Amino acid sequence: MEERFGKYVEWIGDRIDRGLEYEFDLEMFEKYFPYIKNKDMLERCIDEENEEGMSENWNDIIFVEGV
Repeated sequence: MEERFGKYVEWIGDRIDRGLEYEFDLEMFEKYFPYIKNKDMLERCIDEENEEGMSENWNDIIFVEGV
């Protein structure tokens, strides 16, 4: 799940860079909510992406094991 999530984050980032999306939004990640243990970190990453243009904390998101 982590690999799929990482690819999704990159895909959204590319869409933002091309002007197809305005910014990251929590709702974009709803399908991953059941698999993320620390949604507060997800929110932090989204805020950093939108405010600073990048986040170095995506790897700090913890996923449910065995998925």
